Amino acid sequence: MTLEEALHYIHAVCWKGSIPGLERISALLDKMGHPERTLKFVHVTGTNGKGSTCAMVASVLQQAGYRTGMYTSPYLITYNERVQVMGKPIPDADLISLTSRIRQVTERLLEKNVFPTTFELGTALAFAYFAQQKVDFAVIEVGIGGRLDSTNVILPEIALVAAIGLDHTKILGDTVEAIAREKAGIFKPDVPCVVQDQQDSIVQVFRETARERGCPLTIAPMPEILEESAYGTKFRLNGVDYETGLCGRHQLKNASLAICA
Repeated sequence: MTLEEALHYIHAVCWKGSIPGLERISALLDKMGHPERTLKFVHVTGTNGKGSTCAMVASVLQQAGYRTGMYTSPYLITYNERVQVMGKPIPDADLISLTSRIRQVTERLLEKNVFPTTFELGTALAFAYFAQQKVDFAVIEVGIGGRLDSTNVILPEIALVAAIGLDHTKILGDTVEAIAREKAGIFKPDVPCVVQDQQDSIVQVFRETARERGCPLTIAPMPEILEESAYGTKFRLNGVDYETGLCGRHQLKNASLAICA
């Protein structure tokens, strides 16, 4: 299998579409020996800011000396960017070998009329690569929603929710509260959750879900701005001064979410 063939397989027409549900990814991971069960995860969802939050959390973990993986979407230049270890995209050789392995497994699923989606194939590939690389933590960005997203097969160490807005309304619901409820679907019993401070009705959904599932909940506050420029922002959170090279006040909320996590 060449790189071109691997990418063609992942994006083949028969896998197209976004189909909520955990049955296909669960069947795929089962055939692969459940690589996700060997890993520790940080699970991140939201409408806006989850990519930036993932990058910040991964950066903090790396600087703290942890071998860190990160799975995000979409990508800018190459598909490899979606799956990274220590800030480096998955090498072509590993992408090819893991796709070849996934193809063998998937062919057995097709006999049972189980057709994983492109995102599910990518998710399985990421979990397998992180297990192969023996990362200490894998930071995982949700694809769509949370409750029925293929990444929600994991049991994370902590779950994060960034800003909520109207997105994928045909799938997630036509109000921000309904969408927040779907995003809160990544909350697991006894797993700490950190959510961005935002509209009261949205935060209330998070409080209710956390209470129902027995999750310790933290609301990440808006930091105090110390200095803003085109090169980033200096800010204070809980008495500690920080600086981020990402511009925009919305990035301060993402930074607060990552720091509180």
